[in-house]
Amino acid sequence: MLLTKRSALLALFLLACPVFAQDESDGFHFFTPSSYEGKVEILVSGKRREYFALEEGRQIEIKVQGPSRLKVVSRAVLGGAADSTQYTYLALRKGSRKTLTFSHRTYASDKVAFVGAREGAIGMSRTKIVDIPRGEHVYTFYLPKNSGRQLLLRFALDTHAFTNGTPVVEMTPGEFTTQVDLVTAEEVSPYYRVGSGEHVALTLIGPATLKVMARIEFNVNMSGRQKWKVQVTEDGRVKGTYSLTSVTSEVTTYGQPSPLAASRAETFYVEVPAGEHRYEFTMPENHRTTLVKFLLPKSQLERE
Repeated sequence: MLLTKRSALLALFLLACPVFAQDESDGFHFFTPSSYEGKVEILVSGKRREYFALEEGRQIEIKVQGPSRLKVVSRAVLGGAADSTQYTYLALRKGSRKTLTFSHRTYASDKVAFVGAREGAIGMSRTKIVDIPRGEHVYTFYLPKNSGRQLLLRFALDTHAFTNGTPVVEMTPGEFTTQVDLVTAEEVSPYYRVGSGEHVALTLIGPATLKVMARIEFNVNMSGRQKWKVQVTEDGRVKGTYSLTSVTSEVTTYGQPSPLAASRAETFYVEVPAGEHRYEFTMPENHRTTLVKFLLPKSQLERE
């Protein structure tokens, strides 16, 4: 049976946890690629959406944790409103020799437009689902030679794969310096601060998959999109360093008055091997602070 040491179970959350509401669609959580060269904002039926531009000679790189399912939403930039086209893009998983090929036919959409003064028609969205094997993986997306076009891509991970359809348990770390309550859609959720001398640690018995939600804290001197890293040690050794990017949240506030502002949540996963292990969370750049939160599927807590 999976146990936690020096940890309390705060609450059971349904699969559609409210903190993800602004980013989820049909159980998928949209995220920002780890590396890209251009970002494009468009309006889809009046709603602002963020895509990432893919052109010949350029690449988009994403880092994902499996097992899960990856949703890739693509749109072609077209020359005119009457255009239709067929397009292809490719992806390669690091360590694999097999190139993934995605082909679609699309037509100009009258419900989609660029934000700002940019002209040009945008095609209807097309979707592909990719099965992600267990472990951490890096996928690189690119266009074939002589493609001569621009595509817009958006990426999401299947949140159901993490929970396997069961409720989620929010974990209280055994060691932490400061707890910070955040409010989203009138729901209060505790986070724990790391960085600038503050740390968080917890002990788990695996095998299990720990979901970590992280939000960088914006002070008055910070603006725009911020990049930061969270480092995780397992039994005193570095297990992984996670590169994150986000902007301030428009829907999340502090439970108590604060001069800081929390970013939108970024998510990463930590695989816990069999046995008991201690995990500590820190920021390699220690001049800023991050708020973290920990989730485990209830099925893993009850597993024999």
